[in-house]
Amino acid sequence: MSETRLPLARDTSFLLEPDSNKFSWSFKNGFDRLTGMRFTVAALSAILALPFGGPSFAEDPALVQPLAERVFHVSARGAVGFAAVTAGLSVIDLSRPETPKILSLVPLPQSATFTLPAGDVVWVTQGPAGVYAIDTKDPLKPAILGHIDTPGSAMMADLSGDVLAVADGSMGVAFFDVHRAREPSPRGNLDPGGYCRGVEFFSHRLYACAGDAGIVVIDASAPGKPSALASCKTAGDARDIAFDAQVAFVADGRYGLSVIDISEPDSPRLLATKPVPDFAHGVAAAKGILYAAEGIAGIGVYRFEPPASLELVHRVETPGGYANKVTINADRLLVANDVKGVVVFELTDPSRPSSER
Repeated sequence: MSETRLPLARDTSFLLEPDSNKFSWSFKNGFDRLTGMRFTVAALSAILALPFGGPSFAEDPALVQPLAERVFHVSARGAVGFAAVTAGLSVIDLSRPETPKILSLVPLPQSATFTLPAGDVVWVTQGPAGVYAIDTKDPLKPAILGHIDTPGSAMMADLSGDVLAVADGSMGVAFFDVHRAREPSPRGNLDPGGYCRGVEFFSHRLYACAGDAGIVVIDASAPGKPSALASCKTAGDARDIAFDAQVAFVADGRYGLSVIDISEPDSPRLLATKPVPDFAHGVAAAKGILYAAEGIAGIGVYRFEPPASLELVHRVETPGGYANKVTINADRLLVANDVKGVVVFELTDPSRPSSER
């Protein structure tokens, strides 16, 4: 099988600085670009109608490509993929990974930064526009259910039960009760001491990636009263985290990767650091293997050997793109490859993601 690509972009002019805190594209700017492309009034009407039950773009992929522009994150629920793109949320059919198809697109006010599937709902972080809840029960007709106006710039989110934790940029971590997705309610905030780009629940704790403050371990069990339990300074600029057994791996931007011992959750300890060729944006891990999205260097594949060895075993090129984030979906590796869209690799051998069956 050849490496699978979903072309969601045509233009590289909007590439950001690697450590940008916010995405500059807005819905208004997008329409300025669309009108500059001489789209018809009918096409613009279809775009406006999409979130409100209008047609999906599956029938005319040409309309999708200039809207999507760039891919910042991709996740999946079974054979349905969800890409955070410049225009909002793109829903993708991954049932035949050799020929993925765009099923629909939900335009949102800002560039989407992260997608979090939870049952039929997908939570989409939107930077300064907060977080949107999208009903994707029918992938061809996704619909906006609700919206959270966070105090900062929503970069990432994770869910534990009915508690949604949002990495909210300079405003730290914001918590919400989302048992009614249409009517989320605030459940407290916590300042971890640095710019917060990433959050993930693991073993009854929330781990916040707080930039130069490193990793902060948070207890979010008490409604309205989240509390910091511990912290661990990383190599430099913590922005994403992944877990495997009693170890956490951290994407540290231009400082590379950090490995943290979390066998005692309230006393995390830095074990090792590892430089990368370009910029560590995102990480995913399973069975002692770490996959790191490293910008123009593609995907670095590393093997962790206790007590503190992280060794590069393979490198996966993503030609022409810029690896922003990486996600494990069953036996496949999904890569958000910026202007080159979504790339899918087989994980038949976990240490060597492959384009061959």
